[in-house]
Amino acid sequence: MDEVKWAWVLFLAATLALLIRLAMWFLPAPVWRHSENVSRAAESASAPAPAEVSAPAAPTAPAAGPVWPDEALERGDWPPPAPEEPRPEPRPAAAGPVPPPEEFHLRRTRWGMTIDEVRAAEEGEPLREGERGLMYATTTLDWPCLLTYSFAEGRLVRARLAFSDPAGQHIPPLSVAQAQRRFLSLREQLRRRYGEPVEKTVHLPRDISDLQRRAAKQEELAKQYDAEIAEAEARLKAQREALARRFARWNHPAEMIARTLAPQERDLKDLRQWKQEALARAAQSRKGIQDHQAADAARPLVATMTARWPYAREIHDIELRLDFRAAVPRLDIRYEGSPALPGIWRMDEL
Repeated sequence: MDEVKWAWVLFLAATLALLIRLAMWFLPAPVWRHSENVSRAAESASAPAPAEVSAPAAPTAPAAGPVWPDEALERGDWPPPAPEEPRPEPRPAAAGPVPPPEEFHLRRTRWGMTIDEVRAAEEGEPLREGERGLMYATTTLDWPCLLTYSFAEGRLVRARLAFSDPAGQHIPPLSVAQAQRRFLSLREQLRRRYGEPVEKTVHLPRDISDLQRRAAKQEELAKQYDAEIAEAEARLKAQREALARRFARWNHPAEMIARTLAPQERDLKDLRQWKQEALARAAQSRKGIQDHQAADAARPLVATMTARWPYAREIHDIELRLDFRAAVPRLDIRYEGSPALPGIWRMDEL
């Protein structure tokens, strides 16, 4: 009976060892190492129990089993693989030289282009076209403007961007505040691109011509009143003397003379009052002239504001101009190609 029991125990141990070996094929290294430790502990615990039976101890030898490939690899029995020789990576094919980006002088045009080339560079149809120029309605910095290209001998030499149209046909006119804000913004944009400009501001004196005409007219009127007053006083004196002789024998000659000369006295009084009013209006006009002159000294009016970039980037001359002299402000940017560039010719005027 004891032999059967021990045979059964040995069968279970062999089965457990076989299951552990099978699990080593599917479990990662840390797990099967742990299972190996568990199996060894189980074998060591079960081996010393049957001390009186020596024969059944022999079947425990197959528990070690054959050396599996993973175990041999873990023990370092296999030789390390030979290091792979680094393979040189193929060099990429030498690329050709990168062509430089196409250079433009203004928008998508260059000075010296022909009319056909400029027409192909601009989008849309021109508003006006001829042998000496092309005009487009376009936008610059999201602002509507009129773009005019000028040609000399069939080559592009000048361009102008107009941001205000007094007639309001193609783009809306600008107010004074809008023109000032856009001038400052355009000047800053051009300063970032071309550097510091040469600036000039022309001041316009306030208009005092109307005040001067009014003052001169009132002063002339006062002089005419002086002449009429002198004539009226002379007539009144002569009439007074004649009436004094006429009413000399009357009971109340002074009263009769006063009644007779009352209309002339009233006219003379009106002339003197009108003269004073004319002098007062002339003085008011003179004071207005003085106020305008004082304002010109303290807060002069701006007629034109100009910012110029001569020979900018050795390509062209640029002039940003704001003109307040007209009823509607005019804001323009003028470009003129440098004569040193190839393809630009100028007409000899002398």
